[in-house]
Amino acid sequence: MRIKALRLAWFRGAADAVTLGAEGKSWGIYGCNGAGKSSFVDSIEYGIKRGKIGHLVSEYSGRNQEKAIPNTHTPANCNTEFWIKFQDDSELNVRIARNGTHTRAGADAVKMEEWDYQRIILRQDEVAEFIRSRKGEKYSALLPLFGLHELEVAAENLRQLARSVEAQARLPQKQGALGQIAVKRRQVFGNDTDAVIETKVTALYQTYCPSGQAIMPQDRCAELEAALTARIGALTDENRRHLLLRSLAELDFAGAVGAVRSANAQLAGSVEPLITEKLAVLQSADALAEKLEEGGEIDCPACGKSVGTDEFKAHVEAEQQRLGNIIAVFDQRRGAVSTLIDQLKALKTALAKGELVEWRTEAEKTALESHLEWIEASDPESYRQSLREDDLAAIEAHAPPVVAGAAETSRDAPPDIADLSRDKSTVDAAKSVFEAQGLAAEIARIEGLIAFVNAVETGTRAEIRERSEEVIGEISADIGNMWKALHPGEPIENVRLYLPDEDKAIDIALRFHGKDQDSPRLTLSEGYRNSLGLCIFLALAKREAGKDRPLILDDVVVSLDRNHRGMIVDLLKEQFADRQVIIFTHDRDWYAELRHQLDGKHWGFRALQPYETPELGIRWSDRANSFDDARASLKDRPDSAGNDARISNSR
Repeated sequence: MRIKALRLAWFRGAADAVTLGAEGKSWGIYGCNGAGKSSFVDSIEYGIKRGKIGHLVSEYSGRNQEKAIPNTHTPANCNTEFWIKFQDDSELNVRIARNGTHTRAGADAVKMEEWDYQRIILRQDEVAEFIRSRKGEKYSALLPLFGLHELEVAAENLRQLARSVEAQARLPQKQGALGQIAVKRRQVFGNDTDAVIETKVTALYQTYCPSGQAIMPQDRCAELEAALTARIGALTDENRRHLLLRSLAELDFAGAVGAVRSANAQLAGSVEPLITEKLAVLQSADALAEKLEEGGEIDCPACGKSVGTDEFKAHVEAEQQRLGNIIAVFDQRRGAVSTLIDQLKALKTALAKGELVEWRTEAEKTALESHLEWIEASDPESYRQSLREDDLAAIEAHAPPVVAGAAETSRDAPPDIADLSRDKSTVDAAKSVFEAQGLAAEIARIEGLIAFVNAVETGTRAEIRERSEEVIGEISADIGNMWKALHPGEPIENVRLYLPDEDKAIDIALRFHGKDQDSPRLTLSEGYRNSLGLCIFLALAKREAGKDRPLILDDVVVSLDRNHRGMIVDLLKEQFADRQVIIFTHDRDWYAELRHQLDGKHWGFRALQPYETPELGIRWSDRANSFDDARASLKDRPDSAGNDARISNSR
């Protein structure tokens, strides 16, 4: 739907109502810098984006941009508002309150929300920014214009769903617990199969629960636990002391420390420097990625690479995939560290029990004194955050001597106490093994669900890529034709969009003096890059032809020379003759060319007076030629008046 009229009142640079009477025609609007041209463009953007103007977003504009949008000198009895009348005479009225909130009224209040800003409006800074932007930012900008935004939202939701399943199911914790059970199983049962372990439990069940009726191994372990606890409770203080010492004697610090060192060695063998630290930071970066808002850049805390925040999530995932095997070793190390910490906590807890007060008092009179003091002062949980080689050496120096002392003292324990200690360890380990069967099945279900969701996401992204390639092929043909129209016979050719070999990325390729280039940033000058951005925008806007929506260009030729500006006029006449095009420019030369080259039946032209005060606001010039505008500027801006006069005389 074309614009018939656009009226502003106390909106941005406007004061009392100022109207652009477009009448459905195309228009060329001239105004020197600061005359208020962009206020008209801002109102259209505000209507499309439901109350936001992109270039005004900042910490200073206010939550609702209330410090940026109303005229700074709006009288108390006046409203900040604008009206857009469409070709069918329907009208949208937007009124903005002092706090920046707004109301919309009119039969077509929803009409503009259906417009795609990036196919309707192009500003000079957006031309340059798009070409400078990264692959991921181009992808984010173009995908909605390809009509594939819904698929991208679906793919992203699937990715988030997989992560949510993993987090809510506590998959890493379950996998870690399963790893610890595996370590404990090897310590107690070696390479015994589940059947052999069940046989051992059956034998113990017959010994300690002769009248028991349980059938399932898990149930037998539960009854065995109760029976063993009852027997331990009936022991004398001396026998309970022996039992505790036997449990300490069974702690395997050499194996636990060795497992951590083995994992450390595998990580140290990686070509990645500071791999342990990097992996730890990468896990934190993964959590950070979920909290970032779009826009801006961030230095990846794992690798230091500067990436856009909208690319950061994909970057973290790529790093995780690249370091996949190392991450597996890292998880193995984390399990080994947990096992070592658990053993150290068990040792410290047992030594603090009343049953061992007498033994500890006697041990403190021997060489074990310094070791006991170190264990008492230790903080096992702190090793989850940092466990260095000197920490391992300290554990290795202080814990095993205490374990050896406990083993030596308990060597003379009654045989039934030794058996009771061994049997209790066997039952505890067997119970974990049987529980691990259910845990492993649960982990398999979770991993299967995550794999299914990931497969659906992969399929969705494959469809996005397939459809994108199809659309890109169509758009690239238009981009190439428009580039040739603006740069005939120049040694820059085969300009096109393409999809790199990665997800969520789009870039621009071209041939420069016979050499293929993967990015225009490598060889093109600023003027050529801006011209390329204009071609891409016009190619996308061309896809809106069937909807007869306006095309608004706000000072897009700043970096182009006079010859190429003239080519743009030809391009507009050839490709957009049936569209309403509204051009705003501060370039009086180009404005004069537009008036000279474009058909007055379909185009109208107006100029704005130089801006004076917020109270006067935006004003149209009623003078017929540049000499009149030059006279108007003579008093306050003689240099500008001289330039205007020279330009007018050259015409």
